[in-house]
Amino acid sequence: MRTNGFALYMGAGASAMAREAALRVSRYACEVLTVDGSAALGGGEALRGAVALAYSLGGSGLPLVHGFAEGSRRGEYSLVGARGARLYAERDPLGTRGLWAVDGGPSSGSVASDYRLLPEGASLVPAGPLPGQAGAVEGGAPSLDEAARELASLLERSVSARVAGHSKVAVAFSGGLDSSIMAHLAARDAEVVLCSAFAPGSRDEGQSERAARLLGLPLERKVIGEEDLARAMAARLPPGEATTMDRALWCVYAAASELAGRAGARLIVLGQLADELFGGYMKYAVEARERGSASAEAMMRSDAVACARRAFLRDEAACSRWCEVRFPYADADISSFAAGIPFDLKVRGGERKAVLRAAAVRLGIPEELAAAPKKAAQFSSGAARLLKRL
Repeated sequence: MRTNGFALYMGAGASAMAREAALRVSRYACEVLTVDGSAALGGGEALRGAVALAYSLGGSGLPLVHGFAEGSRRGEYSLVGARGARLYAERDPLGTRGLWAVDGGPSSGSVASDYRLLPEGASLVPAGPLPGQAGAVEGGAPSLDEAARELASLLERSVSARVAGHSKVAVAFSGGLDSSIMAHLAARDAEVVLCSAFAPGSRDEGQSERAARLLGLPLERKVIGEEDLARAMAARLPPGEATTMDRALWCVYAAASELAGRAGARLIVLGQLADELFGGYMKYAVEARERGSASAEAMMRSDAVACARRAFLRDEAACSRWCEVRFPYADADISSFAAGIPFDLKVRGGERKAVLRAAAVRLGIPEELAAAPKKAAQFSSGAARLLKRL
């Protein structure tokens, strides 16, 4: 059963826990499935007496899947299912979808894809190990052109797989490199609407309109106001201390997702992880200059791992009221590719994300957008500035 959220409750009080959780996510279309032996979910002895809750249903069959899974589960997902008398649960390797557990998880306790569906104190199940380097490149390291060609192909496959089956798709759009690539590729397979939310006078206000015009795609825009800021301050973010950056990004993506939903899209694409994989932040260039490229690569990898503990979960929480969110850069093949190329193809002569910019040109992105300077979304949108004034 594919869902936008699920929980499996085990042991005494399972039915009551499911009813209480359904009320907490009542804004979604919820369904509580009472599982008895092989009924409903077909899990046999493993699921006897358990209660499963799923919301925003679509499709059927085991396992309960939250997110996007394809062939060998290479997408972004969390899932839980049963094999005979044993239960299993897992997250995708990059941790784009959450999975929380109580009392040790599905073998002995309850598990859910949404922290709001479990009692306080549930723990986040770690993501699997990041995909490693695919292996030494025959003939030595690739040239920038060779790497750009391979990356362009991987990006095409990743975006196409994630938007397949959707007639209309939204892209959270700043007008920068990462979101422009996503928009350009998604438009090959679906009708695309660009959704941009920003504070008055911010960089994104002008850049998003200029970039949309260059891409030839329709743009929905929203100026962030007091109501949006109040929602960001009151939002229940994933467990952990919420920083101004968290609130700002939640505000931007929640507003963009609302625009998408009102425009008739049920899927929104975000460009997260491009910076961690391809050296987008200035700190990576500084680290390489001061301590060497190996240290910078270690910093990037650490930041990518950290996304599974916070960033992906925060951004999905922001968008899920209106749309399902997908992260095409968080693809196992793209991550493996990034791990297998030298740092000087990522940060090259002072140019950050060099290989991604070269891939963008190969894909047909206008050079003005391929060369667009990096500025973090919380700053380019102006949301962080507004929140600091509260």
